[in-house]
Amino acid sequence: MRVLMVGLDGACMDLIRRWASEGELPAFRELLEEGTHGRLESVVPTQTIPAWNCLATGKNPGKIGCFGFLQKAYGSYEFRLSAAMTRRERDIWDILSEHGKRVLVLNAPNVLYAYEVNGRMVAGPLYVSGDVLTYPSEFAETLRRLGYEWDISDLRTLLTLSDRELSRRLSEITRRQFGAFLRMLDDGWDFGFIVLSELDRAQHRFWGDEPLVLRHYQNVDRCLHRLLRRLDSDTALLIVSDHGFGSNERVFLVNEWLKRRGLLTPRREPLLTRVIAPFREPLSKLYSLPPLRQVWIKLSLRTAGTQINWERTKAFSYGTWGPIYINLRGREPQGVVEASEYERLRDEIIEGLRELSVTAYRREELYSGEYLHLAPDIVVQTDDYVHGISSRIGYNKDFIRDSGGNHRKDNGTFIAWGPDIKRGFGIRARARIYDVAPTILHMFGLPLPADMDGRVLREIFEGELATRGIKYERIRESVRERVKRLKKMKKL
Repeated sequence: MRVLMVGLDGACMDLIRRWASEGELPAFRELLEEGTHGRLESVVPTQTIPAWNCLATGKNPGKIGCFGFLQKAYGSYEFRLSAAMTRRERDIWDILSEHGKRVLVLNAPNVLYAYEVNGRMVAGPLYVSGDVLTYPSEFAETLRRLGYEWDISDLRTLLTLSDRELSRRLSEITRRQFGAFLRMLDDGWDFGFIVLSELDRAQHRFWGDEPLVLRHYQNVDRCLHRLLRRLDSDTALLIVSDHGFGSNERVFLVNEWLKRRGLLTPRREPLLTRVIAPFREPLSKLYSLPPLRQVWIKLSLRTAGTQINWERTKAFSYGTWGPIYINLRGREPQGVVEASEYERLRDEIIEGLRELSVTAYRREELYSGEYLHLAPDIVVQTDDYVHGISSRIGYNKDFIRDSGGNHRKDNGTFIAWGPDIKRGFGIRARARIYDVAPTILHMFGLPLPADMDGRVLREIFEGELATRGIKYERIRESVRERVKRLKKMKKL
């Protein structure tokens, strides 16, 4: 058996089901009718990084040390690349490569540089250096001849392109990348993986404009149609996403809320920030006018930072995805919260957020593993009520309205099609992003590493794949349950 996995960043299962049933997405419709599908639950925080990392390893962020592409360094107020603070975990293609399988990896966002595998690798859009774009290195010339183009990863470029130009560029990049991937499939391979970012980029900008969003799904659908015509009866196809999508209408201002509760004290803000902040919502209408978009982006970027008075701050947040850190004495450079206050303060913050209908978790409720100490003390999660999170201050209120779309945890995409996969089957049990890697290993008949958090999605299979390795899995689950009980007894 060969396995081909197509990653669609931000693909929303709800939209795919609806538009496929209406005949708008014929390739997706064929996959749903002839294969198995269901919603795929993402990770918290619901970001591209760490979501692709968790999908590729089958492990939670506490085991891989990745809670975001940039994250706070332990014992510091600085944010650094998560990859620079932890060892590199083995991804699914590393395991397969070690077992002699030939792998092809193209444009995975968690691949920051290409490295040696049994096959070929092309770094993703967040690559750290132009010197390590491909393995083998000479494959870069082949990509150049094929007209390959990396994703638009520069934030300023993404934000300032007109709607028409952005839409055109996104569709063209997908066609170029997929064309290169089809060319790679002409050579020998056992496992192939490509990630396309078009849907994520389009939905962030165009959510709410269904005809335009549909056109981007149709562009991907045409690529899948070309792929399906090439696959033989011995090849299984998986379509996966790192998260789903939804509205970004209601944005929670986490640092503003902490400030208003007396837990965060900013330094005196620059004059420009104090002038612009109260008018940010009405001024955001400038964003829809292409001639004024550059001006609006520059104002937004210049007023985005929050300078914090650490000596008068007990809790603070960075970024746009809700990590809250306690300014703990002995851990942070200018910590003020005593260790004896830590749990009480966390309880106070979480209870206060619940009164606002904002969902928040202690880090140990979400994560486990050797890198738990790198995790935020509290994590705020987006849901039906909170669509987005911002660390900006100066609004004198807890929520603001925004436009476009944002990531959702609960409506990501999982589709499986091919030999020994059930036809027309909808997954009713919860499928999590951690389950993808163990399911692929199961398809190749390889043992699962003991520290993977995911399970084999056995319910999607029929025939030999439905019964393979049941005894081993029962032993593995029994051992895991015993370890959990021993940990609980140790805490008592």
